[in-house]
Amino acid sequence: MAKPARRKCKICKEWFHPAFSNQWWCCPEHGTQLALERRIKEREKAEKAAEKKRRREEQKQKDKLKIRKLALKPRSYWIKQAQQAVNAFIRERDRDLPCVSCGTLTSAQWDAGHYRTTAAAPQLRFDERNIHKQCVVCNQHKSGNLVPYRVELINRIGQEAVDEIESNHNRHRWTVEECKAIKAEYQQKLKDLRNSRSEAA
Repeated sequence: MAKPARRKCKICKEWFHPAFSNQWWCCPEHGTQLALERRIKEREKAEKAAEKKRRREEQKQKDKLKIRKLALKPRSYWIKQAQQAVNAFIRERDRDLPCVSCGTLTSAQWDAGHYRTTAAAPQLRFDERNIHKQCVVCNQHKSGNLVPYRVELINRIGQEAVDEIESNHNRHRWTVEECKAIKAEYQQKLKDLRNSRSEAA
């Protein structure tokens, strides 16, 4: 059998002729040192694997806890979550339009203002026709500034649609599942709208 070709010692990097094919040290002392180093590396590898597993289990527990907490959230929480998603879409949809009520193009904050309020017509709280970008002054300090809002609303969506909004008295109690679906739908619509605008730019 041919002798193994000479190779470099893993410890001192000196060339030597090994006695065995699996020998990577030039002397017994370096063989012992190499074995210790390998043992340390194996232990570190095992410790890293154990830590990774521990973190994975910890994350699983956190996810389970999060799911349990979400399951305990009241309906009002999900209504708010859905409304935030719808409002974000409305602000993006109307980003180049002025305030629906006063026509200003500048505002310290832009809201998604309802023509018929969520208290008066909860069935319309997620209706896009009933929600438009509005300056914070009109929405929060002028109770919606509804007279000019109505005038501009007719210009934007037409008299027939405004009449439908004003005559809608079909009260609806939004369920948790409906709100979750609306939140997901409008998060996707917002993403799609931003992507389409980015592609068109």
